[in-house]
Amino acid sequence: MNQGEREDERRSAQSVSRLGGGIGRRHFLTGAAATAAVIAAGCSSSGSDDAVGSGKAAGTASTTTRHSAKLAADPFTLGVASGDPLADRVILWTRLAPDAVAADGLGGMRADKVDVVWEVATDARFSSLVAGGVSTADPGHGHSIHVDATGLEPGTDYRYRFRVGSYTSPVGRTRTLPDGDAERFALAVANCQWYETGTYAAYRHMVDEDIDVVVHLGDYIYEAPGGLGAVVDGRASLPAGGLRELADYRVRYGSYKLDPDLLAVHARHPFFCTWDDHEVVNNYMGDTAPGTITAAAMQERKAAAYQAWWEHLPVRLDPPTGSDLTVYRSLDAGNLARLYLLDERQDSAVPPCRDTTNGALDYGDCDARTAEDRTRLGKPQEEWLASELDKGGVTWNLLGNPVVLAGVDGGTDASAYYLDTWDGFPQARERLIAQLADVDNPVVLTGDYHAGMVLDVRAKPFDQSSDLVAPEFMSPPISSTLFPADVSARTPHLRQQINEYGYLTVEATPDRLTARFRTVDDVTDAKSGIATAATWTVDAGDPSATKA
Repeated sequence: MNQGEREDERRSAQSVSRLGGGIGRRHFLTGAAATAAVIAAGCSSSGSDDAVGSGKAAGTASTTTRHSAKLAADPFTLGVASGDPLADRVILWTRLAPDAVAADGLGGMRADKVDVVWEVATDARFSSLVAGGVSTADPGHGHSIHVDATGLEPGTDYRYRFRVGSYTSPVGRTRTLPDGDAERFALAVANCQWYETGTYAAYRHMVDEDIDVVVHLGDYIYEAPGGLGAVVDGRASLPAGGLRELADYRVRYGSYKLDPDLLAVHARHPFFCTWDDHEVVNNYMGDTAPGTITAAAMQERKAAAYQAWWEHLPVRLDPPTGSDLTVYRSLDAGNLARLYLLDERQDSAVPPCRDTTNGALDYGDCDARTAEDRTRLGKPQEEWLASELDKGGVTWNLLGNPVVLAGVDGGTDASAYYLDTWDGFPQARERLIAQLADVDNPVVLTGDYHAGMVLDVRAKPFDQSSDLVAPEFMSPPISSTLFPADVSARTPHLRQQINEYGYLTVEATPDRLTARFRTVDDVTDAKSGIATAATWTVDAGDPSATKA
């Protein structure tokens, strides 16, 4: 981009960052001429009562609104975001919330539907509009908006914004995926961003990465009482207690998303999101969690947590039905790469060895670990993944995998495993690895562990004589407390362990994949610097990773 475009984008990101510091600020990003232009062009309506609106090219419909509201303050305190990009479309998101942390979870809004105008342009000044319309923010969905903006060009950068009455949102920037014979596909992997245990300095640097999408593998929020574990003065999320009801989860998301660096990275890059456990409760699997919580109570908590997750993230998904929401899905970057995103919590069996009488972690070993077969993904997801892998037609098969696949033995005198990872599901793991062995160039991208790692995924984990199937790159945490114990003694397939905070970038070309571990100097300092702690490469046709 030229210098003028870069400066426009920087100003836009700065306006998003300022939102985190105060509520009620109006954003007049363009003059009346641009507003008149989009109406005159007749941009499309999104089908205003739909949960996920559809978009059409400019010139096909009207921006007439039917539902208005009196707003006493800026409703765009949570900024804007985009996600689930394809070659010709992308989800555009915002949530109207003048008071994002209002204790009732309503965001300072009345129980009325509100029509929101959305616009897409090829420039930050919105002089070249290409799509737009009206979508309705429904109070039943927390006044969130999920617009599917269609009719876009592949591999192209766009700017977007929303308008309600006299208020205009910050400008977001998004990018569609490449199509056909793509030469490059780049992503960042993020996970584990406990608000209290560190700043989001990593996201401040991610804003400047030249990537197509951010893959978030879960633990976007933590369900613990606000303020627990705080290491930075004044950094405590709301509400003060743990999360139980929908209002609690909404307030927690609002509290996290007011962070200026999280606001800025969402406005800069499209996201592709799944979840892990802390979006609901620690170590939950299916309708269970460590301790004595009943299945019925777990379903109620899941229903609240899933709805809040959907309301606050830019996902191309219908809203949840009770305690059920299908989040596994894939995207293609032309014929270069296919990225599969898994859900490893919602339909999982209970891990082995769990003590149901207390809240202890699923950690250790027992005969049941290897003697009993149990599902990790659930049958529908297993069948979906098999079908997706069978499609072929791409050079790289990238598996977005929330918890470690290759295996980590953290024991000293005897083996001990984190049994809510794939180590607690060894038969299901071998089935999955066998599927990966049948496709071209599989690469596993992982989160959850609170450390960076490079591991070899073998046909039979921990058996160094079995076939090497794929490399596994585990992203460092954004801010969650590190797990720094050296596990190399009993984990022979561990190539490198990086006990730092940050994220992972992955760049795929037809011949090579390059993974870089980007780590911040000081997670307690929001202005921290960043460095590349390690770089690894994988050549097409060879599953072994090489340290650069």
